[in-house]
Amino acid sequence: MSAICLAKMSASVLALSLAWGTATADEEARTETRAMRIDYDQATAIRLDQPAKTVVVGNSSIAEALLVNDRTIYVQGRIFGNTNLIALDENGTEILNTVITVGAPLASQVTLYRGNTQFNLACSPRCERTVTMGDTDVDTHIKNSSGKMDVAKAGTDLSTKP
Repeated sequence: MSAICLAKMSASVLALSLAWGTATADEEARTETRAMRIDYDQATAIRLDQPAKTVVVGNSSIAEALLVNDRTIYVQGRIFGNTNLIALDENGTEILNTVITVGAPLASQVTLYRGNTQFNLACSPRCERTVTMGDTDVDTHIKNSSGKMDVAKAGTDLSTKP
């Protein structure tokens, strides 16, 4: 190949890469990016600068999102982990893309370890036993809670019979 031909090809490649870079920068300017942290079993609101039509969560086991109106999203942390949340406008254009980290509360919680068992306490100001993911006896507490609900429902059913 001649030097002129190589120079023309290099100029074309440079022009294409500059044009692609400009389009990408324009897209990124329209997309709002945030990183957020949510405590498990807690909810937070995200206020959008632009109206959204659709919200998508990467892993709905980790976090759940609800589009309350076109500018407000409620996000609830479900289990520990990382996922992402994307909001799209009515044209399908991405207006928000954020990483969500769901973790344990940072304040007022104490975790006790005894061998391979784990117990959690919520302290404010007195410490009370709580059931938290990772606790050794979490399944027992869930079964006990279900049993208490069954007893309460049965009591309600009895009280409504003539």
